[in-house]
Amino acid sequence: MKKVIQLIAAIKTVAMFAFTGGMMLSVFASMFLGKESISIDHIWQIIFLSLIYGSLQFFAFSEKTVGQMSKNSRMALLGVSMLAVFVLFALIFEWFPVQNPINWLIFVGLYIATFFGAVLAFRTAFRLGGMKYNELLTAYKAHSES
Repeated sequence: MKKVIQLIAAIKTVAMFAFTGGMMLSVFASMFLGKESISIDHIWQIIFLSLIYGSLQFFAFSEKTVGQMSKNSRMALLGVSMLAVFVLFALIFEWFPVQNPINWLIFVGLYIATFFGAVLAFRTAFRLGGMKYNELLTAYKAHSES
């Protein structure tokens, strides 16, 4: 039972970050398209996408599910999986006129740019956080040795 609760907590945490990012992107897209609000339907779609993303991220980065894959392979697995989910949602919820191939090129291009932008931002944030942690640890060790 404890492992199930930990799993749910891990997925929930990632889903909350994904939901926040999804809402921000939706607000910017709405403003860009001249809309003043986001529909409840779109908010529910973002909620479900966030939960799916949290689950897929847990799956992609769990040693028990995908074994000894490299970090880049795991990112590729997550990226391709989410692209498939987004394509499915785009078809089901008619996010854009799907008959036009140019729309698909734009959609996939925006997805790739957003995905790699998010990966780069998180890697940079974690790297900077790790550097700050190392500085604090070094200062603590120097202080405790004296």
